[in-house]
Amino acid sequence: MEQWHYEQQRAQLAEIRDELSAMSAKASSRDGSVEVTVDQSGIVTDVRLEPQALRGAAADLGRAVTEAAREAARLAHQRVSETIGPIEDIVGRMPDAQDLLPGAPSLREPDTEVAQQPAPVDEDDEYDDYD
Repeated sequence: MEQWHYEQQRAQLAEIRDELSAMSAKASSRDGSVEVTVDQSGIVTDVRLEPQALRGAAADLGRAVTEAAREAARLAHQRVSETIGPIEDIVGRMPDAQDLLPGAPSLREPDTEVAQQPAPVDEDDEYDDYD
């Protein structure tokens, strides 16, 4: 029965991942002369200009593009937040590494002492010599 839940959770996470990778958001300037599309990270992927956008001052065009890009990025952030909300539920129900492998460290409660210790440095490492 546990295996079925695990597979179901993996499938749900895969769906969320696919949804996120395909996500985009569009927004237009107030006057509708500029439309900007961004990806899930808020990175501009497309800009469309109506002919009227090119008839005004360059500063007005710049403001219209910035306005549309900011709104598109805000929408993308909102959609990503809504989409990943269920992940906490799914991850909370997944077994911890300790449950699957006796003696394994917990992934939910990492050992802070281990996490804070720097990795040992090998003084004889030939790749560290830049002389």
